[in-house]
Amino acid sequence: MAKVPKHIGKGEGGAGVAQLPAIFNDLIDDLNELRNKQIALLQKLDADAGTADTDYAATLTPAPLKTVKE
Repeated sequence: MAKVPKHIGKGEGGAGVAQLPAIFNDLIDDLNELRNKQIALLQKLDADAGTADTDYAATLTPAPLKTVKE
């Protein structure tokens, strides 16, 4: 897990200060992981015969992320 420092200066890095692009890339990775796990859970619910006849994946799948890494 990435730690976001309290003081990032101008975000340009150097002197042990984190670079903003690195922080944003880590956040994008975290969001992608959460999104993928949610989609996997919805697919598992859809495959479970014991749940109500609801298409969970169709109704609850999150929209694609607008933020992507370069």
